[in-house]
Amino acid sequence: MSSHLNFLLTALLFFVSGCISKDQKAPDMQDPVFDVAMQGVNPAWFERAMKDVDYGIHRVEKYGEMAADSAALFRQSFEEMDAHNIRYGLLSHGVYKESFLQEQPERFMLSYEPDLSLEDHTGAARQFEEDVLSGKYAALGELGLVYEGIPLNTPDLYPYYEVAQKHGVPVLIHTGFSGPNPQQVLSPAFRIGTANPLLVEDVVMDFPDLQIVMMHMGWPFFDEGLYMLSTYPNVYMETSVAVWLLGDELFNRLLKEAVATAGSDKILFGTLQMAWPQLIGKSVQTIREAPYLSQNQKDDILWDNAVRMFEIEE
Repeated sequence: MSSHLNFLLTALLFFVSGCISKDQKAPDMQDPVFDVAMQGVNPAWFERAMKDVDYGIHRVEKYGEMAADSAALFRQSFEEMDAHNIRYGLLSHGVYKESFLQEQPERFMLSYEPDLSLEDHTGAARQFEEDVLSGKYAALGELGLVYEGIPLNTPDLYPYYEVAQKHGVPVLIHTGFSGPNPQQVLSPAFRIGTANPLLVEDVVMDFPDLQIVMMHMGWPFFDEGLYMLSTYPNVYMETSVAVWLLGDELFNRLLKEAVATAGSDKILFGTLQMAWPQLIGKSVQTIREAPYLSQNQKDDILWDNAVRMFEIEE
């Protein structure tokens, strides 16, 4: 090989290694990630809902560019997952969530969403159990009770909780949070007080072996969520939406307090990318670059806790 060619190859390797920092390794060198909060939504709905939204917590720069259509949502989501070594994703919502699963069945798992309009959930819970036993569903939720103004301690969903506890299926409950102007954009029945994590205590009392995941860190009821997280062994917290919408300063303060108070083994990683696939990578990097977390703590949040909860053998 000529010396000139050797020089070019050496220069190329030096350039590539220089472009990949310690915190931005090549995908096959990065530690694995399990995203427990993903959606297969229709971007067109969000385009209408987010029109003229640019205020308060919902300033547009928090979101970035929206996927143009479902094809772009699929492609960009997969690209983000590949780039950041996200090996598993739990799909909780959206008209395209089963399409995501069909595209990459080895990567995605489905979660079951109950029809909250039912007056009697007994029959639906029996079907849920059959689907759990067949391997169709790995979790229950996201339970978006707040959008219907239903408090988190409603006994209406107890038939599903009985199935979930019996078969070791975790339930993901929307705690706190809202989208912009929620009564106008999301649901007239939305009432943030119905999503206070303290209401989960009644569920814990009645289902002490049910694994309960409080989504979105419970914000703005973070202290209440932290109490639940640090008090009950079967209650967990996950990071979706909070990790990218609250802003780095607030989110990192909350996560640091949660880890210091309850331990990194009680926190799961989620994004809830909705119509903004680039939020996947941004969310992963926020955890990977957190200076207050040890590598073991980062591994807990990004991978180990979810792998243990969903009993995945690696």
